Amino acid sequence: MSPINPCSESGELHLTKSLVLVFTLALVLRLVWAWWIPVIPLSDGEAYDVFARTLVQHGTFGWTAEEPTAFWPPGTTFMHASLFWLFGIRYEPIIAINIALSLGIIWVSARLAARFWGQQVALISAVILAVWPTLVMYLTILASELPFLFLTLLAMDLWFNPKQALAPRALLVGLVLGLASLVRPQALLLPLVFAVASVLTRRPTFSEVKGQFKCVALAGLVMALVVAPWVWRNHLLYGEPVLISTNGGITLWMGNTPGTDGRYMAMPETVSHLPANEKARVLAQEAKNYIVQDPAAFLVRAVRKLVILYSNESVGVSWNAQGISQTFGPSWELRLKRATQASWALIFVLALAGIWSSMRRVGWVKALASPLTLSILYFTAIHMVVVSQDRYHLAFAGQLAIFAALGATEFLAWRRKRSSDQSSSALP
Repeated sequence: MSPINPCSESGELHLTKSLVLVFTLALVLRLVWAWWIPVIPLSDGEAYDVFARTLVQHGTFGWTAEEPTAFWPPGTTFMHASLFWLFGIRYEPIIAINIALSLGIIWVSARLAARFWGQQVALISAVILAVWPTLVMYLTILASELPFLFLTLLAMDLWFNPKQALAPRALLVGLVLGLASLVRPQALLLPLVFAVASVLTRRPTFSEVKGQFKCVALAGLVMALVVAPWVWRNHLLYGEPVLISTNGGITLWMGNTPGTDGRYMAMPETVSHLPANEKARVLAQEAKNYIVQDPAAFLVRAVRKLVILYSNESVGVSWNAQGISQTFGPSWELRLKRATQASWALIFVLALAGIWSSMRRVGWVKALASPLTLSILYFTAIHMVVVSQDRYHLAFAGQLAIFAALGATEFLAWRRKRSSDQSSSALP
């Protein structure tokens, strides 16, 4: 089960009976959860709800009709507002689109797993994503995780699809990542990540480098066209270009300011009177000054934020807390948090085992340069610099599931070998 070259057609996913059963299981689990748990927006979900209502009712992206903003990226709000506009202000269509996104995430992740590691890993990765408790719980949350994860995985699948010609592939990736960038700006540099992965996992010939440079240029051009209307809107609002949102400098400050623990912090009163673009500029400069004053402390904070990113997973319960309490009672919140934490610990350990297995099979350079690994490292590095929260690892849940499936495959192979050895030693 060596890794499959992305240019080979032998690694395409086959729709087997087992895979159909996995999708059926995923759908049933999500329908049961949506039947039991009402949508009660909390935290970020409440903000997305307000933004979508304001956009539909007043045509303004902001907290109120009189408070337009660019603090939040608009993509998720656009999706929710479109559903509100089509079906009225109700949550059933959002649940339906979340189910579609979830099934799409499973399908695309399985395609990537099959392409790089074969059909067995694809099936197990689909199972992991189907039963991952937090992803099931996201059905009743208004959030950016599901659309961002689906779009970025789809872009990776397109980039490494050998059946499409170079130029159409790059144009499609640009469209998908342009939409993903409107959901979260972290997608802006993914064409470079994919290009580096393509070059480093093959023999880096001039032709290969030239082809990847062309892909990056074409994808970047389409991405620019996709985000351009929003950039122009922000220019009209603030009198200067604001690419996607104004929270970049603010999240940098949250993770690099006196008293920070690496997580979310409220902005200081000293900038409360400033418009959002000015807040971002002032706080970003404060953060940069703080980093330069003590680089060693910055490295310590980066490690602390790395631990925050990977040590916990309870957001699915926290953001459904009122619905869970209403349906099952308050005591179930803690029980479900323990369940999500246990499931995440298992997935994380298996993913580490899978990454180690990939290094043993193809060497550490190709393993780390794989688009699956490199995208994980890319998102991880971002949150080691800016603010960190446990939910941010869901941005690459598909990649983690693939490596967890590879780790599970290694474990199953070890068990089979051990059983075989024991059977052989028991023979007279």
